[in-house]
Amino acid sequence: MAMELNIFSLSLLLPVIVCTLLGIQAMKPRYAAGGKLFALLMLLVAAWSLSYALELASTTYEGMLFWLKVEYLFIPFVSLVLFLVVQQYAGLEFNLRTNHLLYLLPIPVVTSFLSVTNDFHHLYYKAISIDNSGAIPLLSLDVALWYYVHVFYSYLLIIAASLVLLRKLYFQRSLFRNQLAYMLIAVLFPAVFLSLYLTGSFPYDNIDPTPFAFTFSGLAMSVSILRYRMLDLMPIAREHVFTSMADGLVVVDRIQRIVDANPESMKIFGWNKIPYGQDVSDVWKMHPELLLMLKNRDTESIELEVEKQGSQIYYLVSNSIIRNHKADVVGVLLVIHDITIRQVMQKAIRLNEEKLQRMNAEKDKLFAVIAHDLRGPLGAFAGLTEMIMQQTDELSNEEMKELTSSMHQSASALHSLLENLLYWSRMQRDDVKIEPSKVDVALLFDEVQALFQHAIDAKNLAVRKSFNAAPFAIADKQMLLTVLRNLLSNAIKFTQAGGRISISTYVKDAANLHIQVADSGIGMDDEMLNQLFSFEKTGRLGTEGEPSSGLGLILSREFVERMGGKLMVSSVPLQGSEFTIVLPLG
Repeated sequence: MAMELNIFSLSLLLPVIVCTLLGIQAMKPRYAAGGKLFALLMLLVAAWSLSYALELASTTYEGMLFWLKVEYLFIPFVSLVLFLVVQQYAGLEFNLRTNHLLYLLPIPVVTSFLSVTNDFHHLYYKAISIDNSGAIPLLSLDVALWYYVHVFYSYLLIIAASLVLLRKLYFQRSLFRNQLAYMLIAVLFPAVFLSLYLTGSFPYDNIDPTPFAFTFSGLAMSVSILRYRMLDLMPIAREHVFTSMADGLVVVDRIQRIVDANPESMKIFGWNKIPYGQDVSDVWKMHPELLLMLKNRDTESIELEVEKQGSQIYYLVSNSIIRNHKADVVGVLLVIHDITIRQVMQKAIRLNEEKLQRMNAEKDKLFAVIAHDLRGPLGAFAGLTEMIMQQTDELSNEEMKELTSSMHQSASALHSLLENLLYWSRMQRDDVKIEPSKVDVALLFDEVQALFQHAIDAKNLAVRKSFNAAPFAIADKQMLLTVLRNLLSNAIKFTQAGGRISISTYVKDAANLHIQVADSGIGMDDEMLNQLFSFEKTGRLGTEGEPSSGLGLILSREFVERMGGKLMVSSVPLQGSEFTIVLPLG
């Protein structure tokens, strides 16, 4: 095939070189797998430009026709690959699976086949001749039906690609708008040049400028794709990642305006729409810690507390400086991560630590109480038994009765103390199971009074009981029995001989039953009242030297609270005390 280089064929070397270099560059590993599609587009344009250059350099009809057929091995697929590049750039490649490509490929394949085999059917070109009117011989093409199908298909793909980019450009409110603009220019270039060629507006007849147009497209795409390294993660693909993140993301520009935000951040701050362009001092005036963080960029992270539907939600907010390709600071990205579960767990751990420390302190104090309160009754019991052993023959019946009565009193005190200790120990281990039921408080008091009747008679105490018509409460029977036993025992201990004890129940409201144990005993001052339910206090002796550890009251209050009630106390020194239990009415 005879060839003669000319200005037109030599000028096409520029698209060949530029597109080949861009294709090779895009295939480098650092541009990720997405670069291969752009590389394919550039190599298709390079092959098209090279074969077209050889067509223009040919001097014979056969040579020109051969290279024209070679060109159509590449031309039909260029617009399709361009469309796919835009789809991929826009993050929509997941919509173009193999079955979708089957609908797009037939026309390019048929176009390539018909153009190569045109001599047999003339469906693509009606006639092909040589035009020798210009500076060099050129093919003059009389196009047929399928040529217009190919042109329409190419325009359709270019329009579709342009619409995708225009839509993204309209809705995009981030730092990628410039890259989108470059891509749109790259797509529109071929359409403009193809239109000039088809309408005969290009200065040179029978010269196709489209390869040059695709060269300019490749250069514009390279600015958006290669220079900005968008193939590492396409800008609109970044937008998809941005909107689907489980963490809140907010972009603030360098003059403290909201630039972008994802749906999660809108939920966090209760925004109905993103406050584009608004100053952060207006948007976050209720969160000064955020404003301080943005002002002081050295602060890497802060904890933010936000109230939602009456509950507190905790977030960890961290910031990241955003720089452009020139390393200039253009904004700040705030990442807002929900740490509520972690905060709740840390709070639970702190509460458990405090509880353990409190229990250890109470245990130490309890041991001191036990040592003090056990020593008295045990010492008395040991002394009495020693006296009986040594003076058995010398003791009269009255003296023996008095000694055994004292021994019984010591044994009863020990029994009460050990029983309270057992209950307290079980409470600390959460080993007490609450079984609420409807309890007759009057019957429980009868049972408790019978237990202490000997002590009541010994002190000649007057016990007056007054119950309402239906003295029923919702409570655990055994727990309430223990509480009543402790309260009546204390009333007996701290009331002088001949005194009064009043036991009553009454209803103040429709929901609760009040159970009261009052005495005319020695009472308590304010200091003693303040320490009444604490291990800080030391037990004091009753009016006739009865021992008391104070553990019974601590246990009683805890039991009452476990049953959903409360224990109240009032007292006046030398006038007596009133203990009132409030429980749900049965």
